[in-house]
Amino acid sequence: MRKFILTVRPEPDGALDVAALARRNVHALSAPLMAPSYLPLEILASDKLSGVILTSRHAVTGLSAATGGRLDEGLAGLPAFAVGRATGRVAHEAGFRNVTVGHGGGAGLVPLITEAAKSLNRPLLWPAAVHRGFDMVAALDGIADVVTAPVYEMCETRTFPDDAGAAIAGGEVLGVILMSARSARLFRERLLALGQDEMVASITLIAGSDAISLAAGDGWVETYVAKRPTRARLLAIASLLYDRRTRS
Repeated sequence: MRKFILTVRPEPDGALDVAALARRNVHALSAPLMAPSYLPLEILASDKLSGVILTSRHAVTGLSAATGGRLDEGLAGLPAFAVGRATGRVAHEAGFRNVTVGHGGGAGLVPLITEAAKSLNRPLLWPAAVHRGFDMVAALDGIADVVTAPVYEMCETRTFPDDAGAAIAGGEVLGVILMSARSARLFRERLLALGQDEMVASITLIAGSDAISLAAGDGWVETYVAKRPTRARLLAIASLLYDRRTRS
Protein backbone atom coordinates (compact mmCIF):
# COMPACT_ATOMS: atom_id res chain seq x y z
CA MET A 1 0.00 0.00 0.00
CA ARG A 2 1.44 3.38 -1.02
CA LYS A 3 1.72 5.97 1.76
CA PHE A 4 1.39 9.73 1.43
CA ILE A 5 2.14 13.01 3.17
CA LEU A 6 -0.82 15.40 2.97
CA THR A 7 -0.48 19.16 2.58
CA VAL A 8 -3.58 21.31 2.98
CA ARG A 9 -2.21 24.71 1.94
CA PRO A 10 -4.05 26.78 -0.68
CA GLU A 11 -2.91 26.45 -4.26
CA PRO A 12 -0.41 27.01 -5.72
CA ASP A 13 1.37 26.41 -2.40
CA GLY A 14 0.01 22.87 -2.04
CA ALA A 15 1.29 21.88 -5.47
CA LEU A 16 4.68 23.41 -4.65
CA ASP A 17 4.84 21.33 -1.45
CA VAL A 18 4.01 18.16 -3.40
CA ALA A 19 6.73 18.96 -5.94
CA ALA A 20 9.30 19.74 -3.22
CA LEU A 21 8.58 16.46 -1.45
CA ALA A 22 8.71 14.55 -4.75
CA ARG A 23 12.28 15.78 -5.21
CA ARG A 24 13.03 13.96 -1.94
CA ASN A 25 11.27 10.83 -3.24
CA VAL A 26 8.36 11.41 -0.87
CA HIS A 27 4.85 10.71 -2.17
CA ALA A 28 2.51 13.58 -1.25
CA LEU A 29 -0.98 14.83 -2.03
CA SER A 30 -2.48 18.31 -1.94
CA ALA A 31 -5.89 18.85 -0.35
CA PRO A 32 -6.43 22.61 -0.01
CA LEU A 33 -8.78 23.56 2.81
CA MET A 34 -8.95 27.20 1.73
CA ALA A 35 -8.72 29.25 -1.45
CA PRO A 36 -8.02 33.00 -1.77
CA SER A 37 -10.67 35.47 -2.82
CA TYR A 38 -9.20 38.87 -3.71
CA LEU A 39 -10.90 42.05 -2.51
CA PRO A 40 -11.24 45.48 -4.11
CA LEU A 41 -9.54 48.14 -2.04
CA GLU A 42 -8.31 51.69 -2.35
CA ILE A 43 -4.58 51.79 -1.53
CA LEU A 44 -2.83 54.77 0.06
CA ALA A 45 -0.64 56.80 -2.28
CA SER A 46 2.95 55.61 -2.24
CA ASP A 47 4.26 59.05 -1.15
CA LYS A 48 2.39 58.57 2.14
CA LEU A 49 4.16 55.26 2.86
CA SER A 50 7.65 54.17 3.91
CA GLY A 51 7.41 50.54 2.81
CA VAL A 52 5.30 47.43 2.38
CA ILE A 53 5.04 44.30 4.53
CA LEU A 54 4.31 41.10 2.60
CA THR A 55 3.45 38.08 4.75
CA SER A 56 2.29 35.77 1.93
CA ARG A 57 2.38 35.36 -1.83
CA HIS A 58 -1.40 35.88 -1.80
CA ALA A 59 -0.83 39.34 -0.31
CA VAL A 60 1.34 40.21 -3.30
CA THR A 61 -1.31 38.96 -5.73
CA GLY A 62 -4.06 40.78 -3.81
CA LEU A 63 -2.10 44.02 -3.75
CA SER A 64 -1.45 43.79 -7.48
CA ALA A 65 -5.15 43.13 -8.09
CA ALA A 66 -6.15 46.06 -5.89
CA THR A 67 -3.86 48.37 -7.88
CA GLY A 68 -5.25 47.38 -11.26
CA GLY A 69 -3.02 44.38 -11.88
CA ARG A 70 0.20 46.36 -11.97
CA LEU A 71 2.12 48.17 -9.24
CA ASP A 72 2.62 51.87 -9.80
CA GLU A 73 6.20 53.08 -9.96
CA GLY A 74 6.13 54.71 -6.53
CA LEU A 75 4.81 51.60 -4.77
CA ALA A 76 7.23 49.30 -6.60
CA GLY A 77 10.16 51.43 -5.45
CA LEU A 78 9.31 51.23 -1.74
CA PRO A 79 11.22 48.87 0.54
CA ALA A 80 9.32 45.58 0.76
CA PHE A 81 9.72 43.16 3.67
CA ALA A 82 8.68 39.65 2.59
CA VAL A 83 8.23 36.43 4.55
CA GLY A 84 10.21 33.62 2.95
CA ARG A 85 11.94 33.15 -0.37
CA ALA A 86 8.75 32.20 -2.23
CA THR A 87 6.99 35.43 -1.23
CA GLY A 88 10.16 37.38 -1.97
CA ARG A 89 10.36 35.86 -5.44
CA VAL A 90 6.71 36.68 -6.17
CA ALA A 91 7.29 40.23 -4.91
CA HIS A 92 10.19 40.66 -7.36
CA GLU A 93 8.05 39.26 -10.17
CA ALA A 94 5.26 41.71 -9.30
CA GLY A 95 7.66 44.63 -9.69
CA PHE A 96 9.09 45.37 -6.23
CA ARG A 97 12.73 46.33 -6.65
CA ASN A 98 13.93 46.54 -3.04
CA VAL A 99 12.92 43.31 -1.29
CA THR A 100 14.24 42.12 2.07
CA VAL A 101 13.41 38.51 2.88
CA GLY A 102 12.83 37.22 6.40
CA HIS A 103 12.04 33.76 7.74
CA GLY A 104 9.89 32.27 10.48
CA GLY A 105 6.50 33.75 9.63
CA GLY A 106 5.43 37.33 10.29
CA ALA A 107 7.45 37.39 13.51
CA GLY A 108 10.59 36.86 11.46
CA LEU A 109 10.13 40.25 9.83
CA VAL A 110 10.00 42.19 13.10
CA PRO A 111 13.81 42.30 13.66
CA LEU A 112 14.38 43.33 10.04
CA ILE A 113 11.84 46.13 10.24
CA THR A 114 13.19 47.19 13.64
CA GLU A 115 16.67 47.47 12.13
CA ALA A 116 15.31 49.66 9.32
CA ALA A 117 12.98 51.68 11.57
CA LYS A 118 15.12 54.84 11.63
CA SER A 119 14.45 55.37 7.93
CA LEU A 120 10.74 54.56 8.17
CA ASN A 121 9.27 57.99 8.90
CA ARG A 122 5.89 57.19 7.36
CA PRO A 123 3.55 54.22 7.86
CA LEU A 124 4.18 50.78 6.43
CA LEU A 125 1.44 49.23 4.30
CA TRP A 126 0.48 45.69 5.28
CA PRO A 127 -1.69 44.07 2.60
CA ALA A 128 -3.05 41.07 4.46
CA ALA A 129 -5.76 38.48 4.76
CA VAL A 130 -9.11 39.21 6.39
CA HIS A 131 -8.41 36.44 8.93
CA ARG A 132 -4.89 36.76 10.33
CA GLY A 133 -3.00 34.48 12.69
CA PHE A 134 -0.29 37.06 13.46
CA ASP A 135 -0.86 40.68 14.49
CA MET A 136 1.81 42.75 12.75
CA VAL A 137 0.38 46.00 14.11
CA ALA A 138 0.84 44.83 17.70
CA ALA A 139 4.25 43.30 16.97
CA LEU A 140 5.55 46.62 15.63
CA ASP A 141 3.86 48.82 18.22
CA GLY A 142 6.34 51.53 19.21
CA ILE A 143 8.67 50.55 16.35
CA ALA A 144 6.77 51.52 13.19
CA ASP A 145 3.26 52.58 12.25
CA VAL A 146 1.40 49.96 10.24
CA VAL A 147 -1.64 50.46 8.01
CA THR A 148 -3.51 47.18 7.50
CA ALA A 149 -5.15 46.67 4.10
CA PRO A 150 -7.25 43.48 3.78
CA VAL A 151 -6.67 42.50 0.15
CA TYR A 152 -7.75 38.87 0.24
CA GLU A 153 -9.88 36.43 2.20
CA MET A 154 -9.16 32.76 2.59
CA CYS A 155 -12.48 31.03 1.97
CA GLU A 156 -13.10 27.44 3.00
CA THR A 157 -13.21 24.85 0.24
CA ARG A 158 -16.06 22.35 0.41
CA THR A 159 -14.53 18.95 -0.30
CA PHE A 160 -11.27 17.07 -0.37
CA PRO A 161 -9.94 16.15 -3.81
CA ASP A 162 -10.93 12.56 -4.63
CA ASP A 163 -7.38 11.18 -4.35
CA ALA A 164 -6.82 12.76 -0.93
CA GLY A 165 -10.21 11.64 0.36
CA ALA A 166 -9.56 8.09 -0.78
CA ALA A 167 -6.09 8.10 0.79
CA ILE A 168 -7.50 9.21 4.15
CA ALA A 169 -10.33 6.67 4.08
CA GLY A 170 -7.89 3.92 3.10
CA GLY A 171 -5.42 4.69 5.89
CA GLU A 172 -2.76 5.71 3.37
CA VAL A 173 -1.91 9.12 4.87
CA LEU A 174 1.20 8.96 7.05
CA GLY A 175 1.19 12.60 8.09
CA VAL A 176 -0.50 15.94 7.52
CA ILE A 177 1.31 19.28 7.46
CA LEU A 178 -0.65 22.07 9.18
CA MET A 179 0.67 25.65 9.07
CA SER A 180 -2.12 27.60 10.77
CA ALA A 181 -4.57 27.13 13.62
CA ARG A 182 -7.45 27.79 11.26
CA SER A 183 -6.37 25.05 8.84
CA ALA A 184 -5.95 22.69 11.81
CA ARG A 185 -9.51 23.29 12.95
CA LEU A 186 -10.85 23.01 9.40
CA PHE A 187 -9.03 19.72 8.86
CA ARG A 188 -10.62 18.13 11.92
CA GLU A 189 -14.02 19.56 11.00
CA ARG A 190 -13.70 18.15 7.47
CA LEU A 191 -12.77 14.71 8.77
CA LEU A 192 -15.68 14.77 11.19
CA ALA A 193 -18.12 15.76 8.43
CA LEU A 194 -16.88 12.84 6.32
CA GLY A 195 -17.14 10.39 9.20
CA GLN A 196 -13.36 9.91 9.10
CA ASP A 197 -12.26 11.61 12.32
CA GLU A 198 -11.06 8.33 13.80
CA MET A 199 -8.44 8.13 11.04
CA VAL A 200 -6.23 10.62 12.94
CA ALA A 201 -5.24 7.61 15.07
CA SER A 202 -3.09 6.50 12.11
CA ILE A 203 -1.91 9.99 11.02
CA THR A 204 1.07 11.95 12.34
CA LEU A 205 0.50 15.65 12.93
CA ILE A 206 3.26 17.94 11.63
CA ALA A 207 2.46 21.35 13.11
CA GLY A 208 4.07 24.74 12.66
CA SER A 209 3.63 25.74 16.33
CA ASP A 210 2.22 24.67 19.68
CA ALA A 211 -0.88 26.79 19.01
CA ILE A 212 -1.49 24.90 15.76
CA SER A 213 -1.00 21.57 17.52
CA LEU A 214 -3.52 22.61 20.17
CA ALA A 215 -6.04 23.66 17.52
CA ALA A 216 -5.62 20.29 15.78
CA GLY A 217 -7.00 18.43 18.82
CA ASP A 218 -6.12 15.04 20.25
CA GLY A 219 -5.91 11.49 18.96
CA TRP A 220 -2.98 11.67 16.54
CA VAL A 221 -0.63 8.70 16.42
CA GLU A 222 2.32 11.11 16.76
CA THR A 223 2.80 14.87 16.89
CA TYR A 224 5.80 16.88 15.71
CA VAL A 225 6.01 20.63 16.29
CA ALA A 226 8.55 22.61 14.29
CA LYS A 227 10.97 24.76 16.30
CA ARG A 228 10.38 27.51 13.74
CA PRO A 229 7.20 27.79 11.64
CA THR A 230 8.92 27.69 8.27
CA ARG A 231 7.86 25.68 5.24
CA ALA A 232 11.38 24.26 4.90
CA ARG A 233 11.37 22.86 8.43
CA LEU A 234 7.91 21.33 8.07
CA LEU A 235 8.81 19.68 4.78
CA ALA A 236 12.03 18.37 6.33
CA ILE A 237 10.05 16.82 9.19
CA ALA A 238 7.63 15.27 6.69
CA SER A 239 10.53 13.83 4.69
CA LEU A 240 12.19 12.34 7.77
CA LEU A 241 8.87 10.85 8.89
CA TYR A 242 8.31 9.32 5.47
CA ASP A 243 11.79 7.83 5.39
CA ARG A 244 11.43 6.38 8.88
CA ARG A 245 8.00 4.88 8.29
CA THR A 246 8.43 3.55 4.75
CA ARG A 247 12.11 2.74 4.32
CA SER A 248 13.20 1.29 7.63
